[in-house]
Amino acid sequence: MEWIGVIGIVVGLVFFVVAAMKGWNVLITSIVTAIVIALTNGMDIMNAMVGTETSYVTGLAGFIRGNLLIFMGGAIMGEFMDKSGAAKAIAQAVMNKVGNKSPYLVLLGIAAVGAILTYAGISMFVAMFALIPLARPLFRECNIPWHLFCAAWSLAACSFTMAMIPGVPAVAWINAANGCGVSLTAAPIMGIVGSIIAIAVSCVYIKFALKRAQAKGETYEITEADKDVEADTKLPNLFVSLLPLIVLIAVIIGGSAAGIKNVVYIAMLVAVIVSVVAFYKHLDSVRDVLGKGAVAGVGPAVFTSAAVGVGTVAAASVGFSVIYEAIFNMPGGTYVSAATMAAALGGIMGSGSGAVGIIAQNFLDPYLATGVDPAALAKIIATSATIGGALPNSGAMFGMLAAMGLTHKNSYKHIAAISIGAGLCALVVMIVMANVGIV
Repeated sequence: MEWIGVIGIVVGLVFFVVAAMKGWNVLITSIVTAIVIALTNGMDIMNAMVGTETSYVTGLAGFIRGNLLIFMGGAIMGEFMDKSGAAKAIAQAVMNKVGNKSPYLVLLGIAAVGAILTYAGISMFVAMFALIPLARPLFRECNIPWHLFCAAWSLAACSFTMAMIPGVPAVAWINAANGCGVSLTAAPIMGIVGSIIAIAVSCVYIKFALKRAQAKGETYEITEADKDVEADTKLPNLFVSLLPLIVLIAVIIGGSAAGIKNVVYIAMLVAVIVSVVAFYKHLDSVRDVLGKGAVAGVGPAVFTSAAVGVGTVAAASVGFSVIYEAIFNMPGGTYVSAATMAAALGGIMGSGSGAVGIIAQNFLDPYLATGVDPAALAKIIATSATIGGALPNSGAMFGMLAAMGLTHKNSYKHIAAISIGAGLCALVVMIVMANVGIV
């Protein structure tokens, strides 16, 4: 029965991944996957789906309960930044400093703007939509192939700001930190070193990719998406645009240093209030922005929770005990085992935050019981899960590439090189640091 259960888990999750890549609704496919896993593992269907503490619905609801306000807060912040023009103002300020003389500096400028926005918890899609109309004229003027926007964006939003850098209010890091009982600024040395490595490796790759594209004679191709970007004199100034982001990060860092629990909720609330005050005159309706932001946060929260629901059923199955024991007892020690578990679940679910949610609800206690540093464990799990979540089946990757007007065929290589390749370089160093006690 154990091996039948293992096969059932593999079949169910392969279906889940393939269905995600085909664009099927995540809620529907997650329910089907959970049923397949339950049937092949001899579980009672009703109990597996709705009846117990380890059921699909319980796992889904538990993740929503712990994270809905975080998703909503980030979405509301993003809506304020978008509708007020603040995100565009920040982008323009950075790109004006970078100029348009060096294609390489243009790419790094794009990455810098995206990193500023995503470090403050702004949705990658909000930040990306603010940057694309500004990037296109620069790419056209510098004759940079458009697929390289994906490389710059991967460094900005799909790398160190997802879990590594201290204090980032990203869902994966928040869940890992809360699960291990540490603050959002925990493991600062590991996080800073990992971020530096990821940035350095990514910058080297971007330069390599640019030179290779130029050597191949690749140029910017005009498309229907190209428009002349008109100057908007009504944008908020740079200080006002940055103020809510500065307040958000300051409250997180200060609150974490003071030992305040759940400081991210306080930080989000304060930042939203500051956004209302700072951007009031730049908005047609604060009420509409708050409403649209709140609604925008629900979808991602539910879809991520659906993956956690599947993981909850799988974690309670007989077959998964075989898989878990194999990973838990693998050579390399606790940190390597935890990183492997997180990366595998991130890849299977196509979601780093979903993977961390599964681990936080089901697998942390045995790892913590080994006596490892909780802060180091949290940082490694969150980083590894987001690396696994960058595999090509990720729903976020499909949405991101579609918004850019790119495809897996011409651009996923950049995501793989930066989100996975540079991320792994940083992760290896972070694991070594954890093992020698530098946290």
